[in-house]
Amino acid sequence: MEFIWWIANRLTSYDEEMHKEILEDFFTDDARYIHPTLTVEGKYNIRKVFRVWTSLNKDEPEVTNIVFDGHTAIISLTQNLRPRLFPFVHLQIPATTTLHFRDSEIGPMIYSQQDSWTLEGIVQSMPLLGWWYDHIVRNILGSVLTSAGGFLHTANQTTEYLQFRAEEVQKISAEIIEKSSVEIQQRSKEMTLRAQTMVDQAKDTVEKRVASAKEEVQRMRQMMRPQIVTKAITSSATLSVTAP
Repeated sequence: MEFIWWIANRLTSYDEEMHKEILEDFFTDDARYIHPTLTVEGKYNIRKVFRVWTSLNKDEPEVTNIVFDGHTAIISLTQNLRPRLFPFVHLQIPATTTLHFRDSEIGPMIYSQQDSWTLEGIVQSMPLLGWWYDHIVRNILGSVLTSAGGFLHTANQTTEYLQFRAEEVQKISAEIIEKSSVEIQQRSKEMTLRAQTMVDQAKDTVEKRVASAKEEVQRMRQMMRPQIVTKAITSSATLSVTAP
């Protein structure tokens, strides 16, 4: 960990020899430097950016904390912005430098350096703008988001209630339909059974009447048979008497 602190302090130093030593010994030839405003590749171009920056800004940054997991180092620091043309202007901006290491034959080498400045840090570093941001913008945004959150909460509750009621209505409707279907089937069976009973009764009645009619016809035939026989005998006797 002391080794990373040593690299970080030399990398952020405005001493050109220290910065050159770190670049030559610990950066790969194709290393990239990423800044919120630019991106360059190669140790030579990184040195050019360093020279321009140190010629414009007077004070070095201060390293406040480092986290290292063996391949990535996250360096927390405070950038002291004091333009050489306006040395009375001094802004302190929280920043983060991330170094990515790659294993090589001579040991871990840095293949990427990325500097990050947060908008909040830039705003808060400006006295009037920082006060306005802290006391006005944040309060207004807080009120707006709180109101929006309350509205969304109410909307979610209403949606859940409506969904619950819809499910309840759907359940009741299904029960009513099922009950009605059972009742309809039961009534249909009862009506079918009643109709079948009526058909059977009508059939029995018809059969009884047909049987009764047959009996009546048979009885009438039996009653008429003696008369026919008597007439036949009488006719035969008459013919016998009148014969010469």
